[in-house]
Amino acid sequence: MKKNKSNIIVLYGAMAVGKLTVGKILATKLGYRLTHNHLINDLVWSVFKRNTLESNKMVEKLRYEFYETAAKFGHNLVITHCYAHDYVSPTFLSDPQYLKTLEKHLRKAGAKVLFVHLQAERKTLLKRVRDTSRREHQKLTDTSIMKDYLKSKDFKTSAPVENNLVIDNTSLSPERVVEMIIRHLRK
Repeated sequence: MKKNKSNIIVLYGAMAVGKLTVGKILATKLGYRLTHNHLINDLVWSVFKRNTLESNKMVEKLRYEFYETAAKFGHNLVITHCYAHDYVSPTFLSDPQYLKTLEKHLRKAGAKVLFVHLQAERKTLLKRVRDTSRREHQKLTDTSIMKDYLKSKDFKTSAPVENNLVIDNTSLSPERVVEMIIRHLRK
């Protein structure tokens, strides 16, 4: 039995840009459910070695299936996704292709989708990556690794999706970012 049309907000961007922090506040304010990158990743990595062909195939399959099913049943979600425009997984799926395909699955399920590309300046990302809250989900906290990612990956180019809002949150509080997203939703 199909429920009401779901609303899904996909927060994407670099590591330490504030996706989960913003997502928690946004989900609470809107009464949505929050699913973040590491929920499915951690499940898969508990069985399959991280960043292998097998683990990436499983993560991709589970994400599409999970989010599409949630949308079919009318669940409102906030989803986070670590995104680099030039990242390609071991399955040869690029981040732009992943978000475009996710968008297709969600729209097929009848969902209304808003993509929010969060961005911040390099200096801010390097400061945020050291935040102790990142340890809770075993996220990257090493500034030297983060520096390498910032040199080698494109975190500024947005995904080729419809209904995409770009917010530079370098100098914005998470609460202010949430206000901006909610205002955009009400347009």
